Amino acid sequence: METWSIIQPPPGSFETPMVDVSTITRKFLDVPYADGSPSQKLDIYLPGEGDGPFPTLIFVHGGAFIFGDKRDTQLLQALDGINRGYAVVSVEYRRAREAKFPAGLFDVKAAIRFLRAHAKEYKLDPERFASCGDSAGGYYVVMAAATQGNPAFEDYSMGNAGVSSAVSAVVSWFGCYDMVRIRRTIAPDSPIANPDFPDIDVLLLGAPSTDIEGLMYFTNPLNFITPDFPPIYVSHGTADVIVNVEQSLLLAEKLREVLPPEKYEVDILEGFNHGGFDLRWNDKEYIDRTFAFLDRFMK
Repeated sequence: METWSIIQPPPGSFETPMVDVSTITRKFLDVPYADGSPSQKLDIYLPGEGDGPFPTLIFVHGGAFIFGDKRDTQLLQALDGINRGYAVVSVEYRRAREAKFPAGLFDVKAAIRFLRAHAKEYKLDPERFASCGDSAGGYYVVMAAATQGNPAFEDYSMGNAGVSSAVSAVVSWFGCYDMVRIRRTIAPDSPIANPDFPDIDVLLLGAPSTDIEGLMYFTNPLNFITPDFPPIYVSHGTADVIVNVEQSLLLAEKLREVLPPEKYEVDILEGFNHGGFDLRWNDKEYIDRTFAFLDRFMK
């Protein structure tokens, strides 16, 4: 059984607590998957025993597209996978203050291509990749899966151009998807309702969605989900003050239109707030729900 601990930030700091991964036996940290930015690195964690190749869960953190870190406590749910027979990868990407959309999406796809190209080296099973993300990370993994196989949404100059960025399953926790509607549903008491905090679409795109309506179609994964979309588990809380639960209900509606019921599960949790504001997301019961779904398609 692999274990880890939490590194708390200094008192009064606004920094997010970090996961102390020093006790995890088998890991590869800060592996570059591209060479265009110091942000383009990932961490790989393996189960404590076994030669693999392991089914692989690729995690993309959230943070309003401008915050977060591949080793902060957003990783906790996914990291539990190493005690369930999964390799777990945590991907860092260019956040929106460094590069606007679609840079982060290109990074996520480049990371998947890199992992598949180097699967044997890291004991990964290239035929059993799943992606998961929370909040902004949920957006990226759903968008990446919705556009897999579409060269317009890849930057092959980042490497491994002949390798697929497809995944076999997706998990999205309290993600955002429709950048036009999200502006209309932010709760008045939300921390991001502060007039000094830029709107989510501005953070991601560099301009209000109302100013670039012609481009908004291409940012919305709901426009690209087809019957070929991989199996997906979605969870969201009804009391989310950062990303309104409407976002996952919109996704659920689209999934019902195009996928058979056995390929998706939507878990709406009554009274749950956004991750980071509600520690119940890290309870074993809810982590078990995620992996019960993944195990159906990955093992």
